Amino acid sequence: MKLKKLFERSVEIGIAADPRGRARIEKALKKEKERGKKLEGKEKELFDEERTWNPFSDSRILWGTGEEEVQRIMVGIDIETQEFLLADRLREKGERIDAVLIHHPEGRALADLDKIMHLQVDVYAQAGVPVNHSEALLRPRMDKIWRAIHADNLFRSERAAQLLSVPAFGCHTITDNLVWQFIEKRICRKQFDDLGEIIDALLEIEEYAYYAKKGNPPIIVNGSRSSRPGKVVATEFTGGTNGPEELITRQSQVGIGTVLSMHFTEKEVELGKEHHMNLLQCSHMASDALGINLLLDELSKEEKKLSTLDVSGFVRVKRK
Repeated sequence: MKLKKLFERSVEIGIAADPRGRARIEKALKKEKERGKKLEGKEKELFDEERTWNPFSDSRILWGTGEEEVQRIMVGIDIETQEFLLADRLREKGERIDAVLIHHPEGRALADLDKIMHLQVDVYAQAGVPVNHSEALLRPRMDKIWRAIHADNLFRSERAAQLLSVPAFGCHTITDNLVWQFIEKRICRKQFDDLGEIIDALLEIEEYAYYAKKGNPPIIVNGSRSSRPGKVVATEFTGGTNGPEELITRQSQVGIGTVLSMHFTEKEVELGKEHHMNLLQCSHMASDALGINLLLDELSKEEKKLSTLDVSGFVRVKRK
């Protein structure tokens, strides 16, 4: 499968798992296309055409023509210059690496990270938080993330890939959507007597068990194994990065008892304690690995010969 087709298929898979729903996404893409047609001059020149078909601003081809044939990919959660040097060295030693799959965004995908955060409004809406509340809280957080990223040296990894001729593509929210959907179905929609049962259920998932054996298990950061869960949500698994910390308070006000997250800030933990919220922190790397595996399982249905070289925190687990 060519790199361009592989990435386009990844986008389709991410859309199918998106909390916004396909209809809303297609409507937004249509609006962006119409907006682009009206632009002139410098605005037209700077318009990002990818936004007319790819709703995931933090996921894109980092470097490559798109015409490269891809069967074996090096996969990692964090891929920077050192991993591209590793790919080049392994190629010298005879390892086949057609492309690199990155989870955490680099290059233009990182520059546009804040633009995917509005997805969180729909995640919180499904948990019962009114959209006007989450939208009002989210805008300052998005602006803060944008200012922070704007000052970063964003394109080192992209340049390394180009100089070493290593095609690369990133799938961030695409795979985060998949793990969010998986945890919603596997954990949040089931009944548990206490948080200990939720921990045990997470440890039945191979990626969480793998990381637990390495000393990085799911942990309870507020509450105890005997605490009753109440309503359980996974509101901090997708949407670019952590949302506004004040949304912990909003969730407590709409009847949420337990929040599952890849990671919590210290402020979120303080608010969780203040509002008697159970907070369960799933291993970040295990969660990312799970999302990538779910994507690879789907891609493997079409590219039967697809294989991976696992690096940078990723472990391949195949599911039927």
